[in-house]
Amino acid sequence: MDNPTPNRTSQKSFWKTKVGLIVREMSMIFGTVLLLQVGLVQAYHVPTGSMEQTIMTGDFLIADKVTLGPRTLQWVGVPYTQLGTHVPALKLPGFRDPVPGDIVVVEVPIEPRTPYVKRVVAVGGQTVEVRNKQLYVDGHPADVPEYLMHGDKRVLPKGLRQQGIPAALGNRDNFGPYTVPDEMVFLMGDNRDFSLDSRYFGPVPESNIIGRARIVHFSYDEESEGIPFWKRLRFDRVGTILN
Repeated sequence: MDNPTPNRTSQKSFWKTKVGLIVREMSMIFGTVLLLQVGLVQAYHVPTGSMEQTIMTGDFLIADKVTLGPRTLQWVGVPYTQLGTHVPALKLPGFRDPVPGDIVVVEVPIEPRTPYVKRVVAVGGQTVEVRNKQLYVDGHPADVPEYLMHGDKRVLPKGLRQQGIPAALGNRDNFGPYTVPDEMVFLMGDNRDFSLDSRYFGPVPESNIIGRARIVHFSYDEESEGIPFWKRLRFDRVGTILN
């Protein structure tokens, strides 16, 4: 009778090799994605107007992920699908901490899979207050960004509650005072009246910052319809330094 042992041994060796190859390939894929996630720079598309006129709807930004420290993967799953899960990200050391004035790409609690682009207006320990649309930090008028705008002429009076903002903090135009917790940042859009920001979803941990938005590398007008794509390209936006 033939000895079956060599066949079983051969099969075990085959599957061991097969599994080893699969594990190696998956490790290479994961490592590549991880390298892209924590690389020096990354591109982001801006789909909303909350930072107009500093950043326009349809701008594509390059974010510097080194200055404030890169992050590891925060989402593991199948690209371009809902199949996956959100995982805690590891924040690596940067050259400095965020400071008021930084424009950042950040993960916010209301939409953890959608990066937001906002301006840091205060950091941990500072007190934020908005009086009749004017921003104050620690009791002093905050620096005004070059392209700051208010798209709504109305001023919501102090004491008026606004949906989405805690009753004790008021509304978009008369907010606070509120002291930012340590190791967190308070974010606002430069289009102050039409920005979903920390007035609504609260301060964000510094570790949620993905990168510092630095330059526009491509831009097109997403809102115009009925004209050829090439006519919607905004070449004058390309190379714009964000500050």
